[in-house]
Amino acid sequence: MAVILLTDKVAEPHLLWDQFKARLCDDVKHKLHHMNHYQANQEIPEDNVYDYGLWDLNRILVGIERSLANFPPMPFLQQQWAHRIPNPLLQAEQYNVDEMVTLVDKQRAIFNPD
Repeated sequence: MAVILLTDKVAEPHLLWDQFKARLCDDVKHKLHHMNHYQANQEIPEDNVYDYGLWDLNRILVGIERSLANFPPMPFLQQQWAHRIPNPLLQAEQYNVDEMVTLVDKQRAIFNPD
């Protein structure tokens, strides 16, 4: 859909979204379960599915210096999904908090001698 929006040939993008949002978001429930936002047996409200779909579309558009705001009257996001999406780089790091505290204390003693 991002490619279609960028052609500037869509007079009413919100109608295109309304017509195809179910197909565009058909994998969102799986993504949200996979990211542990919902229990495996928990039903995800359709509004959340479509809102995440809009967030994902907006994320693509932002990558090419546009956003949903450039295509009125597209719906606005209802949730702050960026805060709920796990960062894979941070997840790959396994920090031992106790070791980090010890390291910081040692470094503090080196850089701030009494």
